[in-house]
Amino acid sequence: MNPQFGVFYQVYDNKKAARFVLENFRENFPENPVVLISDGGEDFSDVAAEYNCSFHMRENIFGNKENGYDTDSYDAYRTIEWWKRQKLVCEETGMEYVMIMEDDVFVRDEFDIHAPFDLRGVRLAQPLTPKMVMEIREKAKFEAGVYGMCGGSMYNAKTLLKIYDDVVKDIEENMDRLQAEDPMQWRGLGSVDLNITYHFNKRGYRYEAAPWLVEVREGSKQHYLTYIENNWSKKEGSYRDKISKLRQAFETLFKCKAPLVIMLLLQMV
Repeated sequence: MNPQFGVFYQVYDNKKAARFVLENFRENFPENPVVLISDGGEDFSDVAAEYNCSFHMRENIFGNKENGYDTDSYDAYRTIEWWKRQKLVCEETGMEYVMIMEDDVFVRDEFDIHAPFDLRGVRLAQPLTPKMVMEIREKAKFEAGVYGMCGGSMYNAKTLLKIYDDVVKDIEENMDRLQAEDPMQWRGLGSVDLNITYHFNKRGYRYEAAPWLVEVREGSKQHYLTYIENNWSKKEGSYRDKISKLRQAFETLFKCKAPLVIMLLLQMV
């Protein structure tokens, strides 16, 4: 299958997770261009070389101990920096679509993206606020309702490049003011998965459920166990190992596989 999309993958310090993600991705999509961007964290150039990715180091926008940023919600400056990274990936990969990759994405098989579309994300999406829905209705003349552009979702790169300048101007002029005036309605703009949906919707581009994308809560028990055992933590002797030992203890004691509900409870230990 010829490559249909490029990949934006922002990383920080979890090389174990990045290798797990990229190993599975490359087994199914060996030729797709991947852009690895360190968010002011570790140098991932070695990982990029292993999996045939390009690599860029950028300033931290998520938040860390040094800058003290709010890790729950970006301001306008950090949001614009995130959009700049999307523009970089669109231009560097030259692909018509871009996948947003994250540390918790498990690519199990190759798939066709069934283009065309503008935004495709998770099926069990989250609601936009009433004021966002109202503005989209007024500007774009259609009813938007949800967002879900998390890891594994994709957007149309040509559409992003087309609206990029207008979006950046909009964020510069309005985002910080809206968040300050009515945080209940507008604080969510600081979440990039909501932000990209809002700005695409506002300009007439719709969000759809991606047929290739399933969340852990929709999948099988084995998908869940594979995820927590391979991608829970970057450090040995940490949460990942605790979960594995607890699972073994449960199965030894009860002579059966640990059910999903038990594994969910073990997360809280």
